[in-house]
Amino acid sequence: MIQKKISIFIVLLTVFFSGNAQGIEFFHGTWKEAMAKAKAEDKPLFVDAFAKWCGPCKSMAKNVFTQDEVGKFYNTNFINLKLDMEETDGVTFGHSYPVQAYPTLFFLDGDGKVLKLVKGGQTPEGLVSLGNEALKKIDRSLRYEDQYKAGDRSFDLMYNYVKALNAAGKPSLKISNDFLANNPQLTDIQRLKFILEAAVDADSKLFDQVIEDKSKIEKEVGKAYYIEKCKSALAASSKKAVDYEMESMLNETKIKAEKTLPDDEAEIFIAGAEMQFFKAFKNEEKYMTVYRKLAKNVDDDPVKLKEIVTDIIRSYKDHPKMILDAADYASQIYELKDDMESLTQYCSILVLGKQAEKAIKVVNKAREKSRKKWC
Repeated sequence: MIQKKISIFIVLLTVFFSGNAQGIEFFHGTWKEAMAKAKAEDKPLFVDAFAKWCGPCKSMAKNVFTQDEVGKFYNTNFINLKLDMEETDGVTFGHSYPVQAYPTLFFLDGDGKVLKLVKGGQTPEGLVSLGNEALKKIDRSLRYEDQYKAGDRSFDLMYNYVKALNAAGKPSLKISNDFLANNPQLTDIQRLKFILEAAVDADSKLFDQVIEDKSKIEKEVGKAYYIEKCKSALAASSKKAVDYEMESMLNETKIKAEKTLPDDEAEIFIAGAEMQFFKAFKNEEKYMTVYRKLAKNVDDDPVKLKEIVTDIIRSYKDHPKMILDAADYASQIYELKDDMESLTQYCSILVLGKQAEKAIKVVNKAREKSRKKWC
C-alpha cells in the first residue's frame, strides 16, 4: 500500500506542476557560432548532444538543466549548447565529434579540443562535478611557462603565470615565494595584487600578508574579489585540516576566516568547515550541533538551507534524527520558494523518513493550490 501511495505521489508531482527554476541558458545558433563565442569569451563550450526520442535526454532537460545551482555554475563558466544529433546542425557536429550513445556530453575548449566527454544521464550534482573536472583541464599556464623558464620575471608575466597555475590546479606556492624572495621591483599596488593571487591556502605567510593588508587590497581589487580569494584559500586549509586530521589547523582557519570575511559569511564558512571536519571523523553529535546552529542563522536563505539538507542526505540518509531535521529544513525551503524543485525535495525526504502519508498530503495541498491559481 505504501509503495502504491509513493508511486501516486510521484505521478502527482510530475503531472500537475512545472518548475520555475532558472537553469542553464543555452545558446541559440549553430555549433560553429557557439564555438566562436566560446573562443571570443575565453570560455569552454558545453554541448548536450541528444535525440528527441531519448529518455535520459528528456529527463536531464526536465530535471537537471533546470536546476538553479546547475544553471548558475554553467552560465558562469561555460557557453552552453543543445544539439539534436538528428537535425542538420547536429549531423554536421557529429562529423567532427562522433556520438554513439545519447545523451553524450561534450566539454570543448575554444579551439575545439575535447576536454571531457561523458555518455549517459547525470544528476545535478554529477553534472556540476563534471564541469569542474573539465575546467581543471584548461591549462593556460602553458602560455607563460616558456617565458618563465627563459628568465622573465616581470610582474605581468608572474601574475598571469601564477593565476593560470592556480586555475589549472597546479602548484604555485614555491614559484610565488621564490619570486617575492628576490625582492622584485614592484609598485605597492602590484605587490598587493600578487600576494592575493599567490596566497592559495590560509596556513601560509602569504595569507598573513593578505590579512595584514586587507583594507589596501580591497581598495585595489574590490571587496567581492578579496572575499572570493580568501574563501578559496580558507577552503584549501580547512580541507588540509581534514586530510591531516588536525583540529588545530581547523581552529586556526576559523580565526583567519573571522579576520577576512564579513561576520555573516565567516559564520557560514566556519560552520561548513566544522561540518566537514566532524563528518569526516564520524562525530555525529558535533556535526548535528553545528548544522542546527547554522540552520537557525540562515532560516531565510533557501540556498544555504538546501546545502545543509544535501549534506545530510548524502552522508546520513539512514540517521532518523538527521532525516527529521532535513525534512524540517526542506519544509522551510518549500515555504520560501514555493516551486516544483523544493516541493519534490521536501516530499522525497518525507518518504525517505517513512512519512509517505504526509508527503501525499503535501502534494495534494500543492495540487489544489495550483488548480486554484490557474482557474
